Amino acid sequence: MRKKIKIGFSEIGGIYIGDSIETNQHFNHTITIAVSFSGKFAFWTNHQTIYSSGIIIQPHTTRKFKSLNKNYVGFIHISPYTKQGLKLINKLETHRHLTDDQLKYIRETLSQWFIQTKNNQNITEEIIDKISEKFGFKASISIDARIQKSMDFIRKSETTTLKEIADYINLSKYRFSHLFRQETGMSYREFVLQAKLIKSLQAIYNKQNLTHSSYSGGFADQAHFTRTYYKTFGILPSKSVK
Repeated sequence: MRKKIKIGFSEIGGIYIGDSIETNQHFNHTITIAVSFSGKFAFWTNHQTIYSSGIIIQPHTTRKFKSLNKNYVGFIHISPYTKQGLKLINKLETHRHLTDDQLKYIRETLSQWFIQTKNNQNITEEIIDKISEKFGFKASISIDARIQKSMDFIRKSETTTLKEIADYINLSKYRFSHLFRQETGMSYREFVLQAKLIKSLQAIYNKQNLTHSSYSGGFADQAHFTRTYYKTFGILPSKSVK
């Protein structure tokens, strides 16, 4: 691989490949599949360091990564409450090492994508869809239809309030807040912030600068976007999109 970065974006998740990866501790709400293309990377979670060539990490977990010997690492981030993400959720564990067959398949898939000139949202979504189909758990979970409806509304809306969403699905604010956290593992406000972040990431993917991307996502300013990005990925956006 030549030294460069490649980013793929879609509404269900994204792909990032780069070398010499080193993040600070961060808390991410996505399902993440991390794959080294040669050797291993160090993955920190739950006060332990794990060395792995490929791992799937469950949502709402603390992570920290460091690639060893400046090797390339690919990350597939999948929104957990999409059709694809629901196939990969396992509430009984925080992470799992990929099998040799899984590792080989993902390496080959990402390597082919990395060298392609063509790059669009449909290609990214197709890769995520194939991987979720191939490696999904047999006992995939479902989510309350009202909460799914509220998440779809939040993703599409420019501005929303807790009361507006609760009224939209015919629940009280208290009942909606409780049910949302119970079903998703995150609060309504956390989900809204993640939805804003995804919109800003889409703007970056579409070649907007960081300032315009911040406003495109609904952040008050670039500083707020940068803080949210750093807390989610453990690296500054200026470092990861160069």
